[in-house]
Amino acid sequence: MSDSLAASVAFNSGASPEIPMCFAPGDQGLLGLRLGGLFGILLVSTTGVFIPFFTYKAKLNSVYFLLRAFAAGVVLTTGYVHVLGDAFPILTDPCLGWSTTYPWAMTIATAASLVTFTLEWVLHKTLHQRLMRNAERNPQVTKQPDAEAPMPENTGDLAQATDHNTRLKTMKSTVVSYTFEAGIIFHSIFIGITLGISSHADTVRALMIALFFHQGNEGLALGVLFVKAGYSRTKYILLAAAFIIVTPVGVAIGIAVSNKYNGESKAALGSEGVFDAVSAGILIYNGLCDLIVPTFSDDDLPQSWTMQVAGFGALYTGAAIMALIGKWA
Repeated sequence: MSDSLAASVAFNSGASPEIPMCFAPGDQGLLGLRLGGLFGILLVSTTGVFIPFFTYKAKLNSVYFLLRAFAAGVVLTTGYVHVLGDAFPILTDPCLGWSTTYPWAMTIATAASLVTFTLEWVLHKTLHQRLMRNAERNPQVTKQPDAEAPMPENTGDLAQATDHNTRLKTMKSTVVSYTFEAGIIFHSIFIGITLGISSHADTVRALMIALFFHQGNEGLALGVLFVKAGYSRTKYILLAAAFIIVTPVGVAIGIAVSNKYNGESKAALGSEGVFDAVSAGILIYNGLCDLIVPTFSDDDLPQSWTMQVAGFGALYTGAAIMALIGKWA
């Protein structure tokens, strides 16, 4: 007797209709379609994460600005619509045994945003102090300029101050790239598992299409951060590889356990819901504070009004696309 039939018999033979059936058996069918999705995700993720690298080397500054704006909208909407939207019903599922009325997802996401801010603040302070110690040992690198001090009188001092500010920007991008990638890894593994265990052809196809856009756009956002951090080619490839493989690994795990995985168990619901909520908090914080604000700050904003308007258009377009994809995933 199959698991699904056994569950049905158990339900019909005496289970109360008020008590939810906390079992969602997987299916090993549609293997070819799932494997096609796995390799498609690999291709799209690879393309997305390396686009910023090549456009930056080509010095296409306008394109680079538009890509950053587009990616910022993608990240913010992914956090709100996709990840937080998934966490809310999971954490209020009666099978989990928690309160079904308390907004667990919002609370956990808020805590994750605050912790992310705290970690970024600590890392920024630590890196800043390290730079200051290096400046004291190296007379060619000046200390941080005092806001009340007069402007440098010669071009040498001005160049040193500019170099210092550039270093600070690079350190900030490094911190952001690490925290953003951590957020992606948290939720991507579960998204992959969901695709791997889905047993309906329509669901698998819709989820595949959504994931192609999802991974391509998030890879784009991550690649933008890698370029801004000034990573070497080797480091860029290693960090990109971690992003590229995580969702396919989840798909492979889902396929492997699709006949045994109980998606409605307390352990599965609790871990997936909490990870989703934490990821949402990280992505929302990254989208607002680390991507949108820096992209549209005076330092990076193009002088052309046309490009500024186009940047806002790219921002809203990225958000709109991910919101539309939220209809399926």
